[in-house]
Amino acid sequence: MNEIATQVISGAAMRNETRKANKRPTISTNLPVTSLNQAPAWSSTLGFAYPATPVDHPVWQLQTPSLILSPKQAAANFKAIQQAFPYANVGYAMKSNPHPAILSALSQIDNAWFEVASKAEMEALKGLGIAGNRVFFSNPIKQMSHIKMAIEYGVRLFVFDSEAEVLKLAACAHLAGDEPLEVYVRMTVPHTGALWPLTHKFGVEARRAVTLLQMAQAYNLKPVGFAFHVGSQCTRPDTWAEALQTVAPAWKMAREAGIDVDMIDLGGGFPTRYTGPVPDANEVAAAVEAVLDECVPGVKRVFLEPGRGVCGSAGDMVLEVTGVAERPDGQTWLYLDGGFFSGLYEIPDGIRPSVQPIVREPRPLGMHTYRLAGPTCDSLDTLFEMRSPVELRLGDRLVFKSCGAYVYSVSSPFNGFDQPVVVTEDEWMMNIQQFAGIC
Repeated sequence: MNEIATQVISGAAMRNETRKANKRPTISTNLPVTSLNQAPAWSSTLGFAYPATPVDHPVWQLQTPSLILSPKQAAANFKAIQQAFPYANVGYAMKSNPHPAILSALSQIDNAWFEVASKAEMEALKGLGIAGNRVFFSNPIKQMSHIKMAIEYGVRLFVFDSEAEVLKLAACAHLAGDEPLEVYVRMTVPHTGALWPLTHKFGVEARRAVTLLQMAQAYNLKPVGFAFHVGSQCTRPDTWAEALQTVAPAWKMAREAGIDVDMIDLGGGFPTRYTGPVPDANEVAAAVEAVLDECVPGVKRVFLEPGRGVCGSAGDMVLEVTGVAERPDGQTWLYLDGGFFSGLYEIPDGIRPSVQPIVREPRPLGMHTYRLAGPTCDSLDTLFEMRSPVELRLGDRLVFKSCGAYVYSVSSPFNGFDQPVVVTEDEWMMNIQQFAGIC
């Protein structure tokens, strides 16, 4: 039996033992949903009517626009990914939602790691008492001051994909004392099924990846492996397998060149459900498992970087109808007090949250088509077309589901409009699972 075959078998056996040792109760990412007065109610004057939401419900007390976060849901999603990959170090991609309530909930999970891209993200983790040895720096291009701060914080894992980055890391390596800086190179991989491919901005092909690892070794850094990212909101599990197959030649060449690679970072891309089905973490894990030992034989460390897959379903947005207008093309437009610049910037690119209308009094059932738009005067500030089972009026509210990813991160006060107020379920004694999202 040759060496590679032995490594494949021993690697698979090691992971099987890890699964047994880490077996946990099943954790669902889809908590039971209790709809909020969603069933049509009979009225002697209206017949079957769209139900009212009681005036004392907290959804009416919220200032709008609001983002309601569920740290409990984020933690459940994170644990589900850990369960699907019990042999991996799962690191939350902070850029997706760095709100302190989310970070605090995740920090309390056993073996929770964090993926960072900047000094500010590390400062946020430090403020919560999260140690640097639970952090990996996977931005391929880093500012010198950020590298220095990371090393002083205790971070020892850095990704790179260029010669200039090797020189920057080598120039700062002395700050770690006797501890080596472990570096791994970002590769470009297929991105079929991803809503936002990331291959053009970062990553190199196999031969160049190995050359970069050799350069890192020559500068007294410790090359340990490879990283990739299949793209954001990837709905095709086989894309992770194809990415590993792309990495395989580089892994083999590195070993043959005498570089002791033992780490693979599978990146992020784990999707959130919006209006259609998406694969769960177990389906992604099955695709990875089918090729992992063959593509990276002898791998000892596996990292993941889920962001949207952790926080996406852990937040709902509450908006109010502030305008209704009939346009020359026959469309009825609903204007809301939040929109593209309030953090819903992904909608024009394909993210379509489900919506639940909230009204104060019962109204006749009947389908109405609306074009939704935000409050600013910019033409970019349009959202999507929605079919509502009830006529909507000024002062009604809409709950946008699964807005936990990126809304908090990117919202702005453009044109003088308020950014979403961020609250948590516990603060308002609410459960975002009450809002089912029916439009």
